[in-house]
Amino acid sequence: MQEIDHDEIEQMKNQATREVKAVLDELENDYPGITEGMATVLASGAGAAGSLAALYGLGVTGLSAAGITSGLAAAGSLVGGGMVAGIGVLAAPIALLGVGAYAVAKKMKNAKLAAALGTAIRKLYEIQERLLQNAEYFKEEIAGIKAAIDLLTKKKPA
Repeated sequence: MQEIDHDEIEQMKNQATREVKAVLDELENDYPGITEGMATVLASGAGAAGSLAALYGLGVTGLSAAGITSGLAAAGSLVGGGMVAGIGVLAAPIALLGVGAYAVAKKMKNAKLAAALGTAIRKLYEIQERLLQNAEYFKEEIAGIKAAIDLLTKKKPA
């Protein structure tokens, strides 16, 4: 049996700990929860700007009482209604763009997260394999890596 260098073992333990911590930190920092919210706000804002421009330009031009009422009536007439229907017509782009942007951002975020989790799990398996070569010295580290792999596997979006 080969003589084991305890300094080398300690360096491997420290390197494995740093690599696992780096993988977990990267996942935590790269995927904050604000992505979908910002996409929704920006798209809804674009929809609101478009609706306001339509309200301004439909009917009597401007945002006076006459301009707003005639703009709402003109928008409502697109669906066979009046001013109340015009509110729905002008609100629809805001809601549709907001919901659509949220769905797209969420899907893209989940795809990136799934790829990152797959990479992290693969790296953890590589570290675990290196440690298993000297398993008796790395029992705690191996158990910690197995727990991290289980946690990341559970977080992976379907």
